Amino acid sequence: MNIIKKSRRFLWNFRQFYKKFLKDYTKELGYCHETADLRPPLVIKGSKNVFLYEDTGIRDAIIMATNAKYIMKKHSGAAEGLCVITGNHERKIGRFYRTITENEKTKGLDKDVIVEEDCWIGANVTLLSGVTIRRGTTIASGAVVNKSSAPYSVIGGVPARHIKFYWTIEEILQHEKMLYNKDERYTREELENFFSKHN
Repeated sequence: MNIIKKSRRFLWNFRQFYKKFLKDYTKELGYCHETADLRPPLVIKGSKNVFLYEDTGIRDAIIMATNAKYIMKKHSGAAEGLCVITGNHERKIGRFYRTITENEKTKGLDKDVIVEEDCWIGANVTLLSGVTIRRGTTIASGAVVNKSSAPYSVIGGVPARHIKFYWTIEEILQHEKMLYNKDERYTREELENFFSKHN
């Protein structure tokens, strides 16, 4: 019984240490809502370009956002091993790519990565420059995402591809009506466009 008490005490102290560490760390981010759940180890480059909104969660992640933003919107989360890369290397004739500095890169080469509301990102997923993970998307473990997703879809693979939609258009409209204001919801026409493109 004494060992159990000591173990619990150790875990409690360990959590308190990391909470204190993370509170200081989150001050460096562009925005971090108080309900965002960050769990180490975390490697974040370009922390001022990272925006984490209400009820988001990342753990054991690498986020490289030097010249473009990483935005995770409300109620989205990622399992262990998330890797976000907002940048790209530039190739120039007569130059080794490693000699081209960030200041010399062509403007617009680095692009924002956006994860919209209610998305789940599986373990060991990589999100590449310029992708938008649309509302309600689930990304299968191990995927490398180089193209934006359709809303309420499941994507996976290397490179990631559309696998299926979670619900019918009617079910999505019903779901959105229960959770979002009218001006925030997808319209039937928008959903029909996504379905025709991905089915």
